Amino acid sequence: MDLRAMFHIHEQGEEEELLQKDSNPNHRHRERIFRPRISLFGLNEEEVRSRYRFSTEVILELYEQIQQDIEPNCERNHAVPGMVKLLSALHYFSSASFQGTVSALSGISQPSFSRHLTQVLKAINKLTPQYIVFPSDKTAIQTIKDGFHKMSAFPNVMGSIDCTHVALSPPTEDIYRNSKNFHSLNVQMVCASDMRILNLVAGYPGSTHDSYILKHSSLHSILTSGNLPEGWLLGDDAYPLTEWLLTPIKDPKTAAQKQYNAAHKAAHSAIERTFGSLKSRFRCLDRSGGVLQYSPEKGAQIILACCILHNLAVSRNLDVEIVDDLETPPPVPPVSKEENTQAGKQTRMREAVFATEILRRGTQTSGSPAFQYGDFLPSVIS
Repeated sequence: MDLRAMFHIHEQGEEEELLQKDSNPNHRHRERIFRPRISLFGLNEEEVRSRYRFSTEVILELYEQIQQDIEPNCERNHAVPGMVKLLSALHYFSSASFQGTVSALSGISQPSFSRHLTQVLKAINKLTPQYIVFPSDKTAIQTIKDGFHKMSAFPNVMGSIDCTHVALSPPTEDIYRNSKNFHSLNVQMVCASDMRILNLVAGYPGSTHDSYILKHSSLHSILTSGNLPEGWLLGDDAYPLTEWLLTPIKDPKTAAQKQYNAAHKAAHSAIERTFGSLKSRFRCLDRSGGVLQYSPEKGAQIILACCILHNLAVSRNLDVEIVDDLETPPPVPPVSKEENTQAGKQTRMREAVFATEILRRGTQTSGSPAFQYGDFLPSVIS
C-alpha cells in the first residue's frame, strides 16, 4: 500500500486569511496562507511513538478502521484529510496540550481542531463493541481466570474492579466536586490481568460513590443474572462483599486470612497498573497533565476513546513507561458492614482457606480445591 496515498498528506494546511494592502492603498484583499500540516513522514519510529504513543503500523491499522467516518465528504480544495484529524486527536490525548497548541502544531485552526476532534471521537467510539467487552462465554472467562491465577494464585477471578477520577474544567453543577475538592468524572473500570479493559462506566460525577456506580451499571445486572460461570470480581472496601465480588479482610489475624489478603492484593493490583498505564499513555486523563476543558458529556467521550485505544495498544503489546507524577486518587469511604452479604462472607472464607492450602500443597490448579473446607472455616471468619 502506498503510504503517501493513504495518508492524503498535503504540503499545504489549514488556510489563514491575512489582510494585505494592494497597489491601491484604499483597497484591501485577503490572501490565503496555508500552514504545513502534520504527517508521519520524516519521523522515525521512536519519534512517532513519543508523539502519538503508537507505532506507525498501529496508527495505520486504526486509520483503516475509522477512515470512512473521518475522511472529508467533499471535493473542496484543502479539506482536512482524515489522517491529519486522527494524528491531531492522538497528539491531544497523549500530550494534554491545549487545543490551540495542538492545532498550531497540527497545521489546522483551533475551531477546525475542535470540530475534527468530535468527528474522531465518534469514529473511535463506534469501535466499542469490538474493543471493550465483558466476556460471556466460558472459554473467554476461563482465559481471564487463568491469567489472574498465574499472577496471584487466586482462583476464579473474572476481573479486577475500581474507579479512577478524570479532572474536568469546573462545570456549573457542584456535584462534580470530589473528596479532594476538584471537579472530575468518577470512572469505573474492570480489567483482566493483562490490563485489558473489560468494562467501563465513564459518565458519573466525581462525588458519586464507587459502589453506587456499580449498583446502577449494566455490569451489575450481568453479575447478578446467574448466567455466568462461577467466579467473582475483586474490589476494595469501597464495594460490598457479595458472592460475585470479593473484598479484602479487614484486620486479618490468622495465616489463612493474611494469605487471602496477599493473594487478593496481588490480583487486584491489575486495575492499578491499568490506571497507571492508561493515564501515562494519555496524559489528558490525569490531573498532572491538566484538566479536560470540555463538558462532562464530551469528557466521557474522550475517556471512552482513550480506553478503546488503550486496549488496542495492549493487544499489540505496545508498552508505555509509567510516569511518576500521576495524581493520587481521592479517598473513598468504605461501605458499611451491613451491605456485606452472608453469601459473600461464606465465599470469602472458602477462598481464604483455598489460598492457604494451594500454597501449602504447591498445586498449580486454577479450579476448585480437592479437599473439604469445613475443618478450616472457623479460623477465617471475619
